Amino acid sequence: MSVSKKVLEHPVLTICTFALIAIVAFFTLSDIQIDLMPDMDMPVAMVYTSYDNAGPESVEKTVTDILEAGLVSVSNLKEITSESAEGCSLIKLEFNYGADIDVAVNDIRDKLDMVKGNLPDDCDSPQIFKFDSNSMPIMTIALNGARSADELRKLADDEISDKLEQTMGIAQASVSGGRESIVRIEVSQNRLDAYDLTLSSIVTTLAAANIEIGGGSVYEGTRKYMVRTTGEFSSIDQINNTVVGTLNGYDVKLSDVGNAFVGYKDETSQVYINGNPGVYIKLQKQSGSNTVNVANAVYKKIAEIQETLPEGISLDIVSDDSTSVRDTLSSLMSSIMQGFILTVIVLFIFLRSVKSTLIMAISIPFSVLITVLIMVFAGITLNIITMTGLILGVGMVVDAS
Repeated sequence: MSVSKKVLEHPVLTICTFALIAIVAFFTLSDIQIDLMPDMDMPVAMVYTSYDNAGPESVEKTVTDILEAGLVSVSNLKEITSESAEGCSLIKLEFNYGADIDVAVNDIRDKLDMVKGNLPDDCDSPQIFKFDSNSMPIMTIALNGARSADELRKLADDEISDKLEQTMGIAQASVSGGRESIVRIEVSQNRLDAYDLTLSSIVTTLAAANIEIGGGSVYEGTRKYMVRTTGEFSSIDQINNTVVGTLNGYDVKLSDVGNAFVGYKDETSQVYINGNPGVYIKLQKQSGSNTVNVANAVYKKIAEIQETLPEGISLDIVSDDSTSVRDTLSSLMSSIMQGFILTVIVLFIFLRSVKSTLIMAISIPFSVLITVLIMVFAGITLNIITMTGLILGVGMVVDAS
């Protein structure tokens, strides 16, 4: 017995079944993840290596060339490019489409383990990064106010970024602009010569004094006490009073040869907002999060943070990817509705049958609802690609009807 004949024999059951499916699909529309583009695993990986205080030529010879020689034999490798700059090396590896990027990253890690022993001693270990569409910031926020960029940077680091990272769906809030506060030490070369000291000896002494390590454990009856050294500096005075050497039985303190103070890192880049130095906060969403819902949650969090900021300090949204997502999806939804209405009108003109036209008018939105329901269960996002597929599917539904 054919399926069509079986359905016609039980019209009430068929109507109830399809109505139940449509209701379930309608109520699951709010659960579908919305994004501009689908999650894509691009076959691209990058290897970043930091080598402080080294020039581009030195980085090229001692780091980049060595790593490239080891990575050139990675399987499924399509193209390898590198860039050597002051203090860092960046190697980009592009693989053939269809290659498993996780397997490729493991292969890269194995190759790096074989050659990283040939790198300079003061060079950091190479870091591997996979290309991820979710790593791109979805929102950029400007911090404005009648303060210097350095003060705004400290406010963003200490208060604002942590609160923004507490927002549902936000993975990271990165701050750019201004200078980070650090402890700087200025040393007089004449005093170093007078006390027969060198910069390297002072660096070694301060590093050894500013350390906190575990000292084992002590048992007292049934109790166990953990022992640790509390050697980290807690104030500028402690740093200045640190003994960095001896001369004729006299302890030489850091204050005798120089001075430690709270300053800022050397400025390598600047951020300008409307022509004035400022601070940006870029937000990255968690993988699989709904871009629109995350943006709405950020709006609420910004309003809460704004109430706690000093007077004259404001948070302004510079860019928001959810706006383009809303506009794109709204345009696609409008196209679907227009196509649906025109299809019904054209079918009625040619068929001249209200019953046949009504059947098709019901089958088109029902098919779309069923598709969306399957997308929710399959974890597929509603994006520009899937929406375009729904538009094309409307014409196929008409043919099938």
